[in-house]
Amino acid sequence: MPQSSCLCGANVITWDAPSAFNFRCHCLDERKLTGAAFALNILVPIEAPTVKSGKLSVWGKIVQSGNTIYNHSCSQCGSLLYRHSTGFPGTIVIKAGCIDSEEDPSTVYVPKIEIFTRSRVPWIPAIEGALQEEGDFSKESFVALGF
Repeated sequence: MPQSSCLCGANVITWDAPSAFNFRCHCLDERKLTGAAFALNILVPIEAPTVKSGKLSVWGKIVQSGNTIYNHSCSQCGSLLYRHSTGFPGTIVIKAGCIDSEEDPSTVYVPKIEIFTRSRVPWIPAIEGALQEEGDFSKESFVALGF
């Protein structure tokens, strides 16, 4: 069963469903959340993961679409473990950088789509073969991804 943990190790989550798809997000919110040019995310079709240890802090933000995105992070070190949105009920987004694995998550969870490419920094090339969305997911991209 996959597992993620925060930087300080106080919080550990697991989930028992395979990923629906993996995606790279270039939105400005993700930049601020991660401190990086983009975020590698894994969409998992479950309501919530199992919290094995710790207590996650939760806070929400209303985004441009009008949906609220809730962030679940460690109250001690601040690591963001996962997110969920009112716009995509029944799914969570696992932050790939927090996955505990002997294999590098960036090689295991190769993105099938990139979103908010209008905000992509100019020195990051598009992933060859991945769908490209200027904004958020479209109905067409969900169909193409089989979701």
